[in-house]
Amino acid sequence: MGGPPNLAQCRSRWEDRMTGHRFRISIVRFIASYFIAVAIAAFATSARAQANIDVDEHRTTPVPHRYIHGILGDAKFQIALPDNWNGEFAMGARGFSGDENASGAFKTVGLQKGYAYALSDQGWNRFTIIDQPEDKYYESRRRILQLTQYTKALISRYYGKPARRTFMVGGSNGGHNTKMMVEDYPEEYDGGLAGYGITSHIEWMGSNTRFVRNFDVIASRIDDIIAKRTARPNWDPATTPLSPPLTPDQLQALLNIYNMPAHVGGLAFNIGRVPGSEYRWPPASAKWPLGSYTAILGYATTSVAKFDRFYDPNGDGVLSLEEIKAWDPNLSPPPVANDLRRFDNTGDLQHPIIIGHGSHDPIVSPGETLVYKRLVEARFGVAGARNLLAVYFIPGMGHGGAEYDAALPAMFNALEAWVDYRESGGRTGSPPPNVLVGGLGSYPRN
Repeated sequence: MGGPPNLAQCRSRWEDRMTGHRFRISIVRFIASYFIAVAIAAFATSARAQANIDVDEHRTTPVPHRYIHGILGDAKFQIALPDNWNGEFAMGARGFSGDENASGAFKTVGLQKGYAYALSDQGWNRFTIIDQPEDKYYESRRRILQLTQYTKALISRYYGKPARRTFMVGGSNGGHNTKMMVEDYPEEYDGGLAGYGITSHIEWMGSNTRFVRNFDVIASRIDDIIAKRTARPNWDPATTPLSPPLTPDQLQALLNIYNMPAHVGGLAFNIGRVPGSEYRWPPASAKWPLGSYTAILGYATTSVAKFDRFYDPNGDGVLSLEEIKAWDPNLSPPPVANDLRRFDNTGDLQHPIIIGHGSHDPIVSPGETLVYKRLVEARFGVAGARNLLAVYFIPGMGHGGAEYDAALPAMFNALEAWVDYRESGGRTGSPPPNVLVGGLGSYPRN
């Protein structure tokens, strides 16, 4: 009665309501924060992705290394960690027809030089993708990045320190993906070796169907065409007829193979097959063992329906062989280009790339590499482009081959020296050589 009032017992009903209100707000905020934290953790776990390992063993060839095989997301992968590690990582990219085991010489040479190596099947297969609605060509980007980050973390745990450098390496579609990943993720990759790669998938597939439908017209005269080209390398079929002469349709079809207008990144280019490569055009046979017609047709038959979901000329729901050969992406509705143009290389490089390409490649035209060089030049100027891109054409080589494989050690060395040179401001290392000396020849820089 005589002491000061207990303020804790003298709150108004309004104050009581406010206290309860604040308590409810605190509870709501706590619950919201909890679920946000759970969501962030789940996202982070998803982003890291947990691999299911089915093989983890030590192998001795080509050099002693730890070999790991498993599945990450829905993509199968392999990882090779050499005993004699050089402190760096070569992330592979497979060809259009490959899987996680289709490493070519990149893995062998890389391991021999001490690189850790990894390769993904990218979550799709060329021969089954048409029957798998959830599989997309564009999935490659995500799966390559996912395996890159997973392997980097594994390297750090296994060797006790992170990789000093990471390079992208691959040929054909892997050459395309090497350019794509170095362009799009400069924070992940320090450079790349991009062999004989596609620059625009939509133009590449369009060139395949153009090739086969025009070759069909000249097939009966291909022996004569090859003989004439062999005897006269500078032969112009438009001014010097064969004997007997080609029909007008045959002559036009031959010219259509040499000259295929295409465009990428606002640049027009020729994606046609190079004069002199005719001996690589027919179906493979005892007479023409390097022939590629069947392979080129195979790319079209397994891919056109997936590339262009609207294409069905007679509306029967099935594409015949002749309909596949007739496909022209220039006649496809806009959504097709909108989808496939996402694959186009851009030339927007921050780190250096070395390209080797066969001058007689019938699968991916040398024109694709020439226009890629122009894309880089369009962004950085001719001099600036030479600080980011080195191109070497290998005379007479087709779609990859022994010459390229034998040049890979020199390419790895050149890329290392180039990155050293750029990072040191020219104090160490060197720019790419004006002549690349490979195991089976020497190739001037383009």
